[in-house]
Amino acid sequence: MSELKTRLMADIKTAMKEKDQMKKGVINLLRAGLQNEELELKRELTEEEEIKIVQRELKQTKQSLEEAKKADREDIVESEKAKIVIVESYLPKQMDVEEVKELISSLGIAKDTPMGQAIGTVMKEVAGRAEGKTVSQAVKEYLQA
Repeated sequence: MSELKTRLMADIKTAMKEKDQMKKGVINLLRAGLQNEELELKRELTEEEEIKIVQRELKQTKQSLEEAKKADREDIVESEKAKIVIVESYLPKQMDVEEVKELISSLGIAKDTPMGQAIGTVMKEVAGRAEGKTVSQAVKEYLQA
């Protein structure tokens, strides 16, 4: 069993003991996402694939948060914010724009490199440690500097 699945199992037991319905629900959502992907692929997931699934859930939760804000539903906004914190706890520490720019310069990407190619190279390097939006912004700033 992978490290993430082991951690999810331990955390769901804790959440059940503490009667933390929010955390239990989020963990069940993540476990279901992982399980469905494994059933579809008919094999164990790699660590990168697991991270992508957790990131997908995070992105969906953030979209729900935006929709709740537009609808002016404070009750939903608060619960979505709480879910985001829980989901983020299962991801590696996320890099900010400055950290990504440092990585870009260490990779030796030339200033005249096409943006799409540069983003592709950086995305392979950060694999789950930065969102695409952050990478895109960092590459754009780096190439324009």
